[in-house]
Amino acid sequence: MKDYSENYWSKRAKKYDKTSWVKNEGFIDAFLDMIPNQTFSKILEVGIGTGAVADIMCENKGPLIGIDISKEMIDQIKNDKITPIVANAHDLPFEENTFELIYMRNVIHYLEKPEKVFSEIHRCLKPNGTYLFSQVVPPDDNISNEYDWLVGRNIHYPTKNEILELFSQFKKIKHKDFVLKSQSILNWLDNTCQNETEKQEIINRHRKTSSSYRSLANYTEEKDDIFVNIRHFMITGEK
Repeated sequence: MKDYSENYWSKRAKKYDKTSWVKNEGFIDAFLDMIPNQTFSKILEVGIGTGAVADIMCENKGPLIGIDISKEMIDQIKNDKITPIVANAHDLPFEENTFELIYMRNVIHYLEKPEKVFSEIHRCLKPNGTYLFSQVVPPDDNISNEYDWLVGRNIHYPTKNEILELFSQFKKIKHKDFVLKSQSILNWLDNTCQNETEKQEIINRHRKTSSSYRSLANYTEEKDDIFVNIRHFMITGEK
C-alpha cells in the first residue's frame, strides 16, 4: 500500500473541505443517527481531519478528543470543544477503557494495518462503549477488484464482508447503507489529486469501467465531468 504519510495529508489539507462529501449534511446526519440518543463524557474521533463531523458531534454529544496524523489538518480546527492531537491510529496514546464513544469515517482505506487499528479502538473503549464507523465501499462486493483499479493510488477499499470481519470482536452490531447520489468525479479529483497526470489517469479509468459498475453506480457523463453514486457502509458495535 502507498505510504499516506503526514506529508501527503499536509498537501491535501487546504482543499480537504472542498470535496463535496466531507461536509455533506445528509451524510453527517445519517452517520450520527447511528449512535444512541445520549451524551457521552469521553469521545474520540480517529482521523478527525479538519473537524467536519466533530463540529456537529460535540454540539450534540459532548466535548471530544480528535487524533490525526496531519498537523496541517487539525490546525484548521477552531472549535474550543475539540481537543486535537497529532497521533497515529495504529498506536493510540490513551489508556485502556477510556472512551464511551469512538468513531471513524472514511479512514480505513489509508491504514496500513486496519486490524491493528480496530484492536486499538477496542482497547481504548470502555466496557459497553460504542464504536461508530463509516466507510466508502464498492457498490457490490463482487466488483471489489475493479473498484480498487478504478480509483488507483494503491488503495484497497474494503468490502462490506471485510468490514464485518473487522467488527467480529464487537457485539450488538447494527449497520446500514448510505448512498451519496450523483457525485462529481471532477470535484473529488480537483481536491485530492497530486498532479494533472494522476487526475487524467483516473478519469480515463472511469471511462473504461464495466457495464456492471456503470449500472451499480448509476454512471453518467455530462460535459467533461462524470457522476456516480458512492456507497457508504455505516456500522456500530459495542465492546
